[in-house]
Amino acid sequence: MQRRGWTIALALCMLAGASRDGAGQGTKKAGAPPARTTLTAGGAYTSEQASRGRYVYTGTCRNCHMPESHTGAVFAKWWRGKQLSELFAYVSQNMPKNDPGTLNPEDVADVVAYLLKMNAMPAGKTELPPDLGELKKIRIEMRKAAR
Repeated sequence: MQRRGWTIALALCMLAGASRDGAGQGTKKAGAPPARTTLTAGGAYTSEQASRGRYVYTGTCRNCHMPESHTGAVFAKWWRGKQLSELFAYVSQNMPKNDPGTLNPEDVADVVAYLLKMNAMPAGKTELPPDLGELKKIRIEMRKAAR
């Protein structure tokens, strides 16, 4: 009986330690500045990039997807509040449907820029980078009308 109590106490200590340090998820080094999150409403892509994305979308995506399936309430349901890296990774790994994972990262970034434009998110002065680390810093913010 005493051994069982010791095992439980040890397990509780391990759980307390894991919850204190986040079990290794999302922990930051002491003294490191917090990651800065920007919003798509601040202009996360350029107009030129969205135009290139439109051509990729028209040639690769529109065979299976109509723009309505990527705009408004449908888009908001799937992507509102998420990191842009999640959308980039999804497109990169799962599209095109007939040959998943074959788009190069620059084309994926262009298509994501076009999706943002289709959802009335403003263009900015900097292109959307094809870099998951950078895209984790950008959160998708939808206008209230897109519910």
